[in-house]
Amino acid sequence: MMNISTKLWKNPFFLSGFILLTSIIVLSFGYYLLNQDYVPKLGLVHDEEGNLINHPFSPIEYPPLGTDNFGRNILLLMLVGSKYTIGAAMIISIGRVMISVLFGLSIHFLLGRFKKILVSIVDAINYFPTTLLAFLLLNWMILEGPLYDPLHFPYGFMEKVLFYVFILILISVPSLSILIANETGYIMNKEFIVNAKTLGGGKRHLIFTHLKPFLVPQVVIIMLREFISVMLLISHLGVLGIFIGGAQQATDVFDRNVFVSLSHEWSGLLGNWWSFLWTTYPWIAFIPVFFFTLVMLGVKMMLMGLISVMNRTSSREITSKVHLHINKNESVGDFEFVNKKESSLF
Repeated sequence: MMNISTKLWKNPFFLSGFILLTSIIVLSFGYYLLNQDYVPKLGLVHDEEGNLINHPFSPIEYPPLGTDNFGRNILLLMLVGSKYTIGAAMIISIGRVMISVLFGLSIHFLLGRFKKILVSIVDAINYFPTTLLAFLLLNWMILEGPLYDPLHFPYGFMEKVLFYVFILILISVPSLSILIANETGYIMNKEFIVNAKTLGGGKRHLIFTHLKPFLVPQVVIIMLREFISVMLLISHLGVLGIFIGGAQQATDVFDRNVFVSLSHEWSGLLGNWWSFLWTTYPWIAFIPVFFFTLVMLGVKMMLMGLISVMNRTSSREITSKVHLHINKNESVGDFEFVNKKESSLF
């Protein structure tokens, strides 16, 4: 019978989202191989009467997306920054889920008696806005330190990137760990696992033989959902002036000292251009918003396709190649906790 991976490539939602996301990444790396991420600045331009035309240029004056307040081609900026933005979101979402799986399993199998206490603590933490928490933790390292004491600030670009990634992983681990612990408990209460316990199955046997085939597909779904959450968080932090790897000050065509992202990643571009919403160049601020939305839409389509395939796959199709001795009347179900959390995100 057709396996799950084959079904995914035949699912129009998953395939469309995958092609969209892959195309952006491939184009970005292709430009890096060709031009080493060099983004040229457009020089002085005069109209037909010889009058000087100042930047930024609109998409009509300089297609397809115009220029920014430094005279740089916006399309090339978005192309260069896409691999850093999407790559950071991938690393953060994978890190969140992998660490949370370890903690979630530990909570269920080793700290079961303290689970109610941990749930109460995590529920209290969840009332604090994630964006504000991330801003407070990152503000000194990414913004205030380099701003107030740039000559003696001891951390460089890579240290700030690692700190940024670490904080964005850390703030989500508690809630995800409880989520996975709850789902583990739900799966472990299934009849065939209870029977395996009765027959003397140990924790290692239960995890790798019985729990793994049910939990792994759900973990993949959670990872895609977390990618969308991370992209939203990165964009919010960009508006607040927190960029991936920090920023440097530069003078634009309006003689303003502004912070510029070191890698042209999208949150830095969004933060740099956000003030244009209140000028005669509002279209500049909407360009990174559009690209953020485009990527999240692609991942959402992949998520919809994956959930659709999983929900149409019976327990026999998932487990027959792994362990034939499982009760064939047991159903995988519709991914209880994944679907509940999915509706809360959108």
